[in-house]
Amino acid sequence: MKRILFFFCLIGLINQVNAQNITLNIGDTFPNFQYRGIFQKENRLSGLKGSYVLIHFWSSWNVESREMQLEFIPIYSKYKEKKFKKGKKFYIISVSLDEEQRLFDLATKKDNLPWNSDYCDFKVWNSDLVLKSGIKRIPSNFLLNPEGKIIAININVEELEQLLRGF
Repeated sequence: MKRILFFFCLIGLINQVNAQNITLNIGDTFPNFQYRGIFQKENRLSGLKGSYVLIHFWSSWNVESREMQLEFIPIYSKYKEKKFKKGKKFYIISVSLDEEQRLFDLATKKDNLPWNSDYCDFKVWNSDLVLKSGIKRIPSNFLLNPEGKIIAININVEELEQLLRGF
């Protein structure tokens, strides 16, 4: 009886671990979440349906992820108002893995990103959004099509521009 009980407890633990390590793939729908937009207004990812969206994971303490965001600025400026064949506009949402509000605020002020759309719950790698997306490193990103489906993962600036140019 003890062995059977142990077996069921073990299966339960394995299922809990697997549920927490959800990994998103191309073709999956990105989980909906709330983020701050311009003027600190609360928005939902679902409100951007009909547009292409890049969700970029970064942190104030990760130089590579911050540099990548800065590289996205010309692409964003070029495509933010573009009417695509199958989409309205292009948006970027920056998802920070910061733990301290002060460091997050300093980085966002210094980088002065034009898209003004960000998300940070200050839980670092334990953030619900990080756990749901299954990212293991930063920088990481997901490009979503107008239906909210993932069409590219961890692309660089050149790949992003090539994709947007084709839409």
